[in-house]
Amino acid sequence: MKSLIRVLVLLAAVLALSVGVLGNNATWGHIGYFDRVIARDRVEHPANWFTKHKETILYPPKGHENFNILTAIRVTDYGGPKNFGQATLLQGGPGHFNATIEVRSQTRRPLNMTIEYFGRASI
Repeated sequence: MKSLIRVLVLLAAVLALSVGVLGNNATWGHIGYFDRVIARDRVEHPANWFTKHKETILYPPKGHENFNILTAIRVTDYGGPKNFGQATLLQGGPGHFNATIEVRSQTRRPLNMTIEYFGRASI
């Protein structure tokens, strides 16, 4: 009985640590079998004292055009433990040709995210 309790406590500790390491990832839309990555943005900012990083990412970038309808957007946060960023879809997104995404960091924390845009291959 004691060994069962020890195993359960060890398992709970491992699960608690693994959940604490996960970042704030987000996916809007559905990534289908025939979808492909049509663009990728990387957002990186070092940590600063008493400030939060806030950046608005536009897709497609100014001066470019997009001829594919977006099917999904995936944001991956590589912040690590206790460095969670937040991404919010402001305009557009899946079903549109464009997207506006706002990313924010925590106070005194770095920001390290990758944004991938998915669309169907043009025929």
